[in-house]
Amino acid sequence: MASGCARFRVTFPLISRAFLLAIVLLANLAAAVTLSAGSSQKKEKKPGALEWDPPQVDAPVPGISAMPPCPLPDILKKAGERAQELIANLSDFNAHERIRYSQTDDLGVLEMSVDAKFDYLVDFGEKSEAHTVHETRTPLAGSDKAHVGEIADRGLPVLALLFNPNLQRDYEMRCEGFAQWNNQPAWVVYFRQNKEKPPRTFGIRTETQILQVSLKGRAWIAPDSGQVMHLETNLVQGIATIGLQSNAVSVDYALVKFQSRDVVIWLPQSATAYSDYGKRRIIIGHTFSDFQLFSVQTQQVIEKPKTP
Repeated sequence: MASGCARFRVTFPLISRAFLLAIVLLANLAAAVTLSAGSSQKKEKKPGALEWDPPQVDAPVPGISAMPPCPLPDILKKAGERAQELIANLSDFNAHERIRYSQTDDLGVLEMSVDAKFDYLVDFGEKSEAHTVHETRTPLAGSDKAHVGEIADRGLPVLALLFNPNLQRDYEMRCEGFAQWNNQPAWVVYFRQNKEKPPRTFGIRTETQILQVSLKGRAWIAPDSGQVMHLETNLVQGIATIGLQSNAVSVDYALVKFQSRDVVIWLPQSATAYSDYGKRRIIIGHTFSDFQLFSVQTQQVIEKPKTP
């Protein structure tokens, strides 16, 4: 990295009695990364090029309908149950992850592009009132970009925990209507940091302090199960002190079956984070595959999401 590079750590301390997860970003990077998680039994599918297309959560949702009427309390109850099941059923897991990093200047000229692969481990710690999410990235053989794991986004597997019942009250939530996501029916729920509550699910750690910031976003939630199928977030406002004009995250979830324990969990299949610093734009793309329960090392099967 170039000397004098400012380093910022963006954290998602999703605290439901103290859940902790983090998204780590570097502003003014002099190195970049991308990681690929392909199955050893299947030919790896090369993802498309990273493009600047951050979600805008205040834009209209195409094809959304006000019919049937939206039962928001029921939706939030089911989504909360799914968030609690994630912690109850899954003590720890690992996966293959591919991280792709792209950095451009204010004219869109590519400054750097990096691709790296990791063995990705998530440990939810002991089951207690205070859960801490630990993430570890170990470079896979042939990947010479080990430093990428230090700057990559963190916390994506449990970002949907913001629907945990203990966190829902931190947000003003409303149901925008009924729509489709990947040809599956979904309720579209909009959320925004409650002005009466201090923000506690998103923070940016600098060398001297942690800047707590507010989120707004949308989630596409399966009507029957309450599973979050897709989630998007924006900052409520930029952070002038570090030059961050905007940050956006888009996460696609897929059904993961851990056959040895008869556990079915929705986990990220892909995720992309966009950060705009004015004179520099950064995109970090993730793809995940080959999920395993760490304790038994049993491979999963990712299926196309079924109609809830």
